[in-house]
Amino acid sequence: MFIPLTPLRFLHRAGDVYGHKIGVVSGEHQFTYAQFAERCERLATALPKFGIVPGDRVAYLSFNNHQLLEGYYGVVQARAIVMPLNVRLSENELTTILCHSGAKMLMFENDFAPMVEKLRKSCPDVKQWVTFDAPVPFADLTYEFLISQGHPERADIFSYDEMAIAELFYTSGSTGTPKGVTLAHRTLYLHALDVGCLYKDIETTVDLHTIPMFHANGWGRPQCSTMQGIKQVMVRRFEPAFV
Repeated sequence: MFIPLTPLRFLHRAGDVYGHKIGVVSGEHQFTYAQFAERCERLATALPKFGIVPGDRVAYLSFNNHQLLEGYYGVVQARAIVMPLNVRLSENELTTILCHSGAKMLMFENDFAPMVEKLRKSCPDVKQWVTFDAPVPFADLTYEFLISQGHPERADIFSYDEMAIAELFYTSGSTGTPKGVTLAHRTLYLHALDVGCLYKDIETTVDLHTIPMFHANGWGRPQCSTMQGIKQVMVRRFEPAFV
């Protein structure tokens, strides 16, 4: 029997084996792995209702938070491509990336609202603008409303192509215009297994997501820590005293 290698299997394992355990801590919010899995599934089933079809790029402009981590699974379950953006790039660079990638949806924190207002004028291919926070005039909807339109539904992993693209990142542009780098389901799965070999004492480990998740897939930890049921604490910005 051929079983596709997809990180969605890590989400299923986390919900089944570690469902009762606090899995994600983000600011004042915390979720068990069962709750986290349900939120990812709700995102996955809601996206098609707002025009996202397989292969579409869903961009994120945010610091590390639970909504971005949910995108690593919910967007992928919807057979779309999750695309975290480098928050340190300029408006012109972000415009170039959004237009080049053909992103259809942008999710953002209101910290970036002034920039998003400008991006909306220069990126006509983006059809849906979703805020993680309180409604703003140039957002079409809020994230919590979006996932409220979905329902829990486990992905049929046998129906996924492990060679399909799951994630898209753009380089920092240090040697020219930022370039897109794609990662397939299979790549993410195998990389997580490799990273997992470095973990010790997983029963008591807490993963502080200090690495911006827009950087190199968060070094594989969004998948690896979920696979092993490790508590993940979203560090929004790296501040030494806070960490």
